[in-house]
Amino acid sequence: MELGLDVVLFRILLEKAGRALRNGSTNMDVLVVVGTTACYVYSVYALLYGAISGFWSPTYFETSAMLITFVLLGEYLETLAKGKTSDAIKKLVELTPVPTRFFRSEMRYTTGKCGRVISQREIDALLIQPGDVLKVLPGARVPVDGVVVWGSNHVNKSMVTGESVLVLKEVNSVVIGSTINLHGSLHIQATKVDSNTVLSQIILVVETSQTSKAPIQKFADYDKLPTALEKHL
Repeated sequence: MELGLDVVLFRILLEKAGRALRNGSTNMDVLVVVGTTACYVYSVYALLYGAISGFWSPTYFETSAMLITFVLLGEYLETLAKGKTSDAIKKLVELTPVPTRFFRSEMRYTTGKCGRVISQREIDALLIQPGDVLKVLPGARVPVDGVVVWGSNHVNKSMVTGESVLVLKEVNSVVIGSTINLHGSLHIQATKVDSNTVLSQIILVVETSQTSKAPIQKFADYDKLPTALEKHL
């Protein structure tokens, strides 16, 4: 039973270690393969030696199987955690305003006073540029990050910041893209668009944390195998 479990689990781990070595790296899989191989080879030798000489040394087949099992279980749990992170990223992407049309306003300003709208025209959301003044209708998502230049209204920011309380936005207040404008219209001046918005940066950070390793983890993967071998030689 232990032998069969060793063979099945070791093959899975050996494939991962082989990929790491082909890429020129030594990670945890390589270290576990080296350790379990040494454990297994010694146990086979001890078993054969005992059968020939009658002097029975302890074997460690079960130790090898348990070590491989725990390592693969940890990797399985890590995969589940990454799956949950992927779901979180998907939900964040769903918050991104769908390509639609917004009113871009041209406003005239007088000294010390807010501007007044002199003309409006409809543009596609994908064409929004920093500096554009946009009219956000009641119930619509704010298309990009910006600053309020006209109007006063409450905005729902819970989907981005987690704040459950509605936030009042007035002239010169900063608004975040993908938050929901509630009852009245707001005119905002776009400051950040596309990948520079707060929501895009959050998505980028979550994706990076999912696919990359911390510097200390990279160092440990690189350094752990030589250190382990030195201790056992």
